[in-house]
Amino acid sequence: MRCRILILIFMTTFFSACVDINLKSELPNINYYKLDTLVAESKICDAYNLIGLVGIEVPSKYQNAKILYSENNKVSELSGVNFANDIVNEVESMLIKEFHKHCLKIINPPFSGAKIESYLKLKLLDFEIQKDTMEAVMSFSYQITSKGQIHQSGIIAQKQLLDSFDEESAIKAMQDVSISSIKELANQLIPKY
Repeated sequence: MRCRILILIFMTTFFSACVDINLKSELPNINYYKLDTLVAESKICDAYNLIGLVGIEVPSKYQNAKILYSENNKVSELSGVNFANDIVNEVESMLIKEFHKHCLKIINPPFSGAKIESYLKLKLLDFEIQKDTMEAVMSFSYQITSKGQIHQSGIIAQKQLLDSFDEESAIKAMQDVSISSIKELANQLIPKY
């Protein structure tokens, strides 16, 4: 009888030690970064030009918060690093802040009675680090429609050199290339309004 109790105690202790080992395994550490580092500025405009944001199309490989890089045409994820938000929300936030500086107000659907004459549609083409050339790249097509007709369209393509292939340099280059792309878009569109 004593022997059975000792065996039972030993088995209980043995199996609880196994469970403790499994519970104590650590998850990898992930650092989160903002893509949108633009600062919103206070500005009062006498009048706003309104533009409806129809949508921002993003290919499936970019529909997450992962940071991608390519090397020899192989696409991989930068490990331990994510954006704090998905690319669509970050780009939309940058558009709103940059366009507001020029008294151009972005309106999101539903447009509910707002008198909008022009509509903007974006389609992300590239958004990654190219390790072979040590560059962050961002390109997207844009289209402005007005009264059912294409008023203006084009492609914005920007590159930003990386100092080195590490987490901080990669994030900084991605932030810089995104901001310069949005500013170039604003400069393409604003003179038309």
